[in-house]
Amino acid sequence: MKKTLCAAIILSAAGLSGCASTEATQDNVHHTNDIEIMDEAALAIQKIKALAEHVEQQYDAGKDANYVYFAPDSWKRINSAVRTMRTLVANFDPNDQGFFGGPSESKVMDKIEDAQEALDNAVRIKILVSEFLTQQLADIAYLSPQVHGQWQNELADINESTADLIADIEDDNSTDGYEKRSARVQDRLLKLEIRMVKSNFYTPLVKKIKKLDRDLIPQTYAQIQQRITQLNDAIVLAPRNQHIIDTIIVKVEDDLRRAVNVTTEVKWINRIARSESEKIALRYRDAIATVAFDLFAEDISSLTYIEQIAYFDHALRNKLDQQQALNEEQAQLLIPLTETVRDALIETENLAVTQTRNTNTVVTD
Repeated sequence: MKKTLCAAIILSAAGLSGCASTEATQDNVHHTNDIEIMDEAALAIQKIKALAEHVEQQYDAGKDANYVYFAPDSWKRINSAVRTMRTLVANFDPNDQGFFGGPSESKVMDKIEDAQEALDNAVRIKILVSEFLTQQLADIAYLSPQVHGQWQNELADINESTADLIADIEDDNSTDGYEKRSARVQDRLLKLEIRMVKSNFYTPLVKKIKKLDRDLIPQTYAQIQQRITQLNDAIVLAPRNQHIIDTIIVKVEDDLRRAVNVTTEVKWINRIARSESEKIALRYRDAIATVAFDLFAEDISSLTYIEQIAYFDHALRNKLDQQQALNEEQAQLLIPLTETVRDALIETENLAVTQTRNTNTVVTD
């Protein structure tokens, strides 16, 4: 502007002929300054909108990042800052500032920075909490879909304790001193999971065992008790090792079926009068003797019951050994035949190749 004024003074001193030129020059300069002012305002608006848009994008992403859970206080601050930021950005006008005008650029920038700082803090707190409570958060995610009925209140209470722990970590911006509380949460989750698994697999079997007559089959009952204790230990040690749990359950169920059958036999024996005790001996001796005769054409009815079992075991093993030897012998006999078939296939294939070549040669000629 100073240069413009100097130029105008020099031209006016030169005479009237310079007046028109001076006026034109001044108009051009004023027009140029107006453009510069307008460009500065546009740039300021563009900058403000770009920064605000960047915050808005992070804010939208934060909704999916679940900051309301991982950093509740920061999320409240973010919501407040974003609302204020939107109002200031909407009312911002670089050409209408001052005491009675709209918000200044510095005021808008401060609120954008507040929102950005709150977002950054939420990200930092989430990383801090996620790393410190990795196992607890994973267990909660694992158990939540499985919790129903009686377990819902317990899990809800654990979730509340976890939320309180997260809020305190956020307040301190540190996990120092919170190791015991995180361990208690983990212990409660493990106990809840064990109770749930026991309720699904262990308790139903215990109810079945209680229906057995312990005094009637004491030895069989003791075996089942030992197996059910093994199942309990497996669940406590590794409640998610379903393979081991299922394996033991199968054995317990077999033991239960055996116990039911043994109970039936014992009751039958107890009902037989002493004068009819022979029926008991014949029931088991005749059963094994009949099977031995059907399989091996051998009458072993004169042997003791123990001798009958020993004979049956020995004869059956011999039968299996003979069958295995026969299979091996047949396999050896098949080897030359297999080699012959293989050679025949190779010869056939070679013959086909030769015929194909001869045919191609004739066609070419």
